[in-house]
Amino acid sequence: MPLLSAAGSPVEAVAHLVLLLAIIILVAKLAGEIVERFASLPAVLGELGAGILIGPFALGGIEIGSLGPLFAIPTEFNETGDLIELVTPVDLELFFVAQVAAIILLFQAGLETNRAQFFHWVKPATAVAAGGVVVPFAFGFLATVFMGFASLDSAEAMLPALFVGAIMTATSVGITARVLADIRRLDTPEGTTVLAGAVVDDVLGILILAVVIGIADTGEVSAVEIGLIAAKAIGFWLGLMIVGSLLANRISDAFLWFKSPGVLVGLALFLAFLASAVAEIYFGLAMIIGAYTMGLALSDTELKHRIEEPMIQIGYFVVPIFFVVIGMQVDLGAMSGAILFGIMLSGLGILSKLIGAGLPALAVGFNRRGAWRIAIGMLPRGEVALIIAGIGLSNEVIGQDVFGVAILMTIVTTLIAPIILVPAFTSGGSGLRRPMGGARAHRPRGRPEGE
Repeated sequence: MPLLSAAGSPVEAVAHLVLLLAIIILVAKLAGEIVERFASLPAVLGELGAGILIGPFALGGIEIGSLGPLFAIPTEFNETGDLIELVTPVDLELFFVAQVAAIILLFQAGLETNRAQFFHWVKPATAVAAGGVVVPFAFGFLATVFMGFASLDSAEAMLPALFVGAIMTATSVGITARVLADIRRLDTPEGTTVLAGAVVDDVLGILILAVVIGIADTGEVSAVEIGLIAAKAIGFWLGLMIVGSLLANRISDAFLWFKSPGVLVGLALFLAFLASAVAEIYFGLAMIIGAYTMGLALSDTELKHRIEEPMIQIGYFVVPIFFVVIGMQVDLGAMSGAILFGIMLSGLGILSKLIGAGLPALAVGFNRRGAWRIAIGMLPRGEVALIIAGIGLSNEVIGQDVFGVAILMTIVTTLIAPIILVPAFTSGGSGLRRPMGGARAHRPRGRPEGE
């Protein structure tokens, strides 16, 4: 059961949550240190692996005397009074903390992105995002039908294939942003294109998901409904980005009037949380899109320079929680019934992004090195795919077998991307085949090289 209802008092519930967070932080830092020091891999891989290890489907689900399991799968009573497990296999309170961490991560990534570069690269990024949606969706849809988990007999029979296609389109901007920030490559043509492409990718993915849910609910979906969803999502994103950029210096000047210690970080996070909540509640966009866009709007202001270091320190504390909680939601046992399909979908998950994002990158002016970097940056599905898969499972459109397959594909793409991403960005020269409107590769802002 959720923490707040399982404990005897609110204080006891909070104490229990604090205990769980202490364990999560400890294993995140230990795992991150081990993979960085002894395997020369990004810390995020250790954090994801630690989450799988201590999650409710592994060590976290083991009974510890009278205490019970540390990370039990939360349950609730349904309408008939039966006790059922929730789709999200972590307590709501932990999920909340993880989402706050994701907001902070993407807000920080937005601050670190060069706004002028972003606007310059958003056009090629849109081409990359379009290919990174169409090709994976087609691969996922056809693979699901081919393996017999869906058919073309009716709209209802196609639903599992449509959901798998939607899962395949996802791009985890959070994971890529974390890795690029760690190696200080956010502010490069390829890094900016990846982040812009991932944002556009998620906007397009939201539209696909809305269409699929509409078919699941009513058996059909109208063109008018699709148009309204698209207008809301795209309109809000563009509006926030453009209006926020125009008002950014005025907002910065207004906030700099305050002199109390820490007030600037608090006010900046107020904007990040506000944009995130409005994006999700009123416009159907993921919260992380609102957070990244708000950070991007403020990225060329004096406020950004005043809060940059404190935000980095906050990120060191909370961001690993996000990746551990992602790992905790992985159930390796759920894949056993469809392992062949899982292996096939994982391979197609990699191939589809390499083709769908890599070829458009070549077409818009990147060389093979740059296209490779962009394709790998768009590879991890991460939390976005987990969210879509959870929606499909909760709506009984896909079963545990297909859900497990989607999780396997998500794990493979999420774990393999950081391994390839670091050498792809840190070796070789420019990723540009030709100048695009005067753009040039440059060393990202931040600490001098060698530090």
